[in-house]
Amino acid sequence: MLRKELHLDETVVSALEAEAKRQNRSLKNYLEYLAIEQAKKLEVPSKEYTEMMDDMLNKFENNEIEFSSIEDVMARNGL
Repeated sequence: MLRKELHLDETVVSALEAEAKRQNRSLKNYLEYLAIEQAKKLEVPSKEYTEMMDDMLNKFENNEIEFSSIEDVMARNGL
């Protein structure tokens, strides 16, 4: 674990405390949650995932993917 000190305006802290309370969290827990969620958005997809998606996009561009209608999917699954 890494510890960092934050310098925030009182109005910012008040808004964060209010939202933390609304979510039934402590301010510390809420800030950790926000940091983790933002870090997830910044993560680069794995090499395997990127290669798989590139392959799927190439197949799509070359009309090599067959799509099923929603009706076909529902019938196939007994829905």
